[in-house]
Amino acid sequence: LDILINNAGVLSPPFDVTEDNFESHVGINYLGHFYLTQLLTDLLVNSKARVITVSSESHKRSDITSDHLTGDIPKLFHPPADRSFPLDYDRYNLSNRARIYFIRELVKRHPQLSGVSVHPGLVHTDLLRSATGLPKFVRACFDPILPGPDVGAETSIFCATAELGEANGGNFKDCRLAKLPCGLIDPVVQTKLWDVTMELCNKLEKK
Repeated sequence: LDILINNAGVLSPPFDVTEDNFESHVGINYLGHFYLTQLLTDLLVNSKARVITVSSESHKRSDITSDHLTGDIPKLFHPPADRSFPLDYDRYNLSNRARIYFIRELVKRHPQLSGVSVHPGLVHTDLLRSATGLPKFVRACFDPILPGPDVGAETSIFCATAELGEANGGNFKDCRLAKLPCGLIDPVVQTKLWDVTMELCNKLEKK
């Protein structure tokens, strides 16, 4: 296994939680990627593989703190008490920040691997297919003028084959390394997020 591209994602799906009772955005967009990669780690390490995780620039609009990572089931993974699009969008943003932390910590813990997170840009996909109200209206207005998924895939494909060098673990946009704002990444939270996610994965395997 030479290349793994984690691309699955949801925004405002018609369900609150995953089958394992995790908040839907974080459970699918982040935990699903993390768990799949963990299941494949031996294969990936043995082949010195490249791992690409699709994220979004929306991660800049939310922040994972130590408080999100407390509790037997950390708060980050809890479904909200109620549903609204602003809340959904915040959870979506959190899941994207988690994906960036994930790839950074992955290449740190497994130096045999290379990998990056990528922002595909605004493209016409079915990501908002379940949206209602204002998001549905916005989608109807902009979808006809947005580029298709083939354009959105360009940065993932570029990063899957390019020489990364010191950009390993970085975040890419438009086939170029995108500099993250100073202070955006918290190394302590990054490590803690990995540890609590591994604990959740271990619990899932014992079910």
